[in-house]
Parts: sequence; C-alpha cells; structure tokens
Amino acid sequence: PLNDSSELVTDNVRVKVKTEYKPERSDEMQGKHCFAYHITITNESDKPIQLVSRRFEIQTIGSDTKDIVQGPGVTGRQPTLKPTESFEYDSTAPLSVKPMLDRTPVVARMAGEYNFVVLGEEEKSPISSTPLQAKLGMFHFILPALT
Repeated sequence: PLNDSSELVTDNVRVKVKTEYKPERSDEMQGKHCFAYHITITNESDKPIQLVSRRFEIQTIGSDTKDIVQGPGVTGRQPTLKPTESFEYDSTAPLSVKPMLDRTPVVARMAGEYNFVVLGEEEKSPISSTPLQAKLGMFHFILPALT
C-alpha cells in the first residue's frame, strides 16, 4: 500500500510520520521535488529515554540505490523523553527525481530507525549500553494529483 504516513511502536517507542508536498520549494521542470515531513516520537515505556542517533534510507523511484542519512540526534538535538512524553520535529526531503507519473505518483520511499538509551531515575546517565531501536515505518513521498 502507498502511504504518505506511518505509525509504528517498537521497543515501547511510538514513531509517527506524515508528509506534505511543498510546491513552492519544488521545480518540476528541473526534476526537483521538495517534501516536508512531521515526526512525533512518544515514549510509551516506564523509564526516561534519550534519543542519541538516527539512520534513514531514502530510495527514489527508478533508482536501485538507497541514500543513507545518519548521525547524532535529530535537527541538532538529542531530546530526553520521560514516560508518556512526546517530541515533535519537522524536516524536509529535497529530492532530485524524474517522476514516472504514467505508472505511479510516488517519487520516493523512506524508512529507518532512531536509537535511544534508557536513562536512570535522575535522567542523566544511561543504565544500559545497549540502545533501544525505534523503527520509522516505511512511508512514501507522493506527488499530489497534477491538474
């Protein structure tokens, strides 16, 4: 199924994503299509956690290779989440791709994971060296219907 959103719970962390096409930041003639995506991460465990890193795979239509985006935290932050707390952020995916509109409105798909450490009661130091891995379920960047 082609979804421009996903919601998945792994290791007691819920990750929701929703995408939106940004025509004002896109140039169809040059094959540049910009999408914004909104992520909500919710700690559903009974311990505080801290996001330490992320790794995403983006594959554009017609390409056999995946672009890997990885690094510490998200948007320059490594937020700590108490039980039931959420962290939200927005990001963009500027894609250079020639759509295959005769076959699909999808220009790319993305999936990945966030790594978290479980923190002690004082919320300062990790209590385990094994990170939790919260999955970012696969979703698609879908062009709106061209009228």
